[in-house]
Amino acid sequence: MSISYQEQYQLTCPTCGTECAAPLWLILDAQEQPEAVELLLREELNLIDCQACGHRGPAGAPLLYHDGVARRIIFAPAPGSAEHEWREQARELHALLIGSIPEEQRRPYLGDVDIAQDLAGIAHLVRRAQSRRRTPTPSKPSAPEGNPPLLVAVEALLAANSPAELDQVVARYPILLDPSSSSTLTQLAHVATEQRAFEVAESLRAARELLKRMEALTQPEPVDGMGNTLAEEALQALLRAQNSAELSAAVQAHPTLGLPTTDRLLAHQVELALDEGNERLALQLEERREALVTLRTTAPHVASTHLLEEAIEALLIADGEAAITAAIDTYPILLEAAALESLWQFAATARASGDEELARYAVECRAMLQRVRDGLAS
Repeated sequence: MSISYQEQYQLTCPTCGTECAAPLWLILDAQEQPEAVELLLREELNLIDCQACGHRGPAGAPLLYHDGVARRIIFAPAPGSAEHEWREQARELHALLIGSIPEEQRRPYLGDVDIAQDLAGIAHLVRRAQSRRRTPTPSKPSAPEGNPPLLVAVEALLAANSPAELDQVVARYPILLDPSSSSTLTQLAHVATEQRAFEVAESLRAARELLKRMEALTQPEPVDGMGNTLAEEALQALLRAQNSAELSAAVQAHPTLGLPTTDRLLAHQVELALDEGNERLALQLEERREALVTLRTTAPHVASTHLLEEAIEALLIADGEAAITAAIDTYPILLEAAALESLWQFAATARASGDEELARYAVECRAMLQRVRDGLAS
């Protein structure tokens, strides 16, 4: 049985009013229809092609995109649909999709539907996923073929028999610390329950609860009310920058923006924005991230960024109170707000890579510097 689904639509040309009929894709399966997927990626799928006046443009139909290999579903509503209308569109097409897949081949990912604004949004998400598959990150463990990385991580999490093993699992699978993982596990458990896979559902719920209990241990404590890994004021200054001069000014005001760790943090923010369906914010963050990479290698202020990195390194390797005092005397930049911000980012990066001890020490150093700053200000 075919998964992909086309329907004959009666279309009216918005330019000349000529009516015509054309088949439009409502469900598109990536493996069944690779040629149609190529049209989607070129943003040439589901178009009005008026023979009377030559107008060519979007036909305005909804689309449910399914990729069984990537285990992903993306829905784009018909343009101009009210929320209750597009939710009904999504529900009907999703039910049609599920019905076309044999019960023994249904997997938990089928209950997780991403929402895009339009077909161009679907194309953007697909291109992004393809780009990631072509350039995998070596530092992350690869999942066995056919298993989503989160489910592989969950299996390892549930198999851990001691706190030490739990720490090892979290270090090996940082995806478990992603803010979206908990909600994804909730959705998967719901789908498993609907499919009467009660044992699987219970395991997923157990993993979710375990992650919640571990969260306090795996996330650094906020210091001075700074709850974000990338300081909010630095992030806002970055988003306000509209050109290279303003970007340079933002980095000078917030030197941590020039650090290599910021590149990873911004990439994570992009992922979160995409998960929330905020493609505009994701695009802005991605553009700023790329601009920072360029700026870091070409702009003259990089020297000050390198000085901050050098100062942080000197502080972290200092052994004993005398050595720490000497590091602060040698690098006065350690008593600036930028150093506190940088240590916060360093701790988050260390924790994400599994080095809990280094992360804890960085937080302790930050607290110590804050005490010194407070003492000098009083």
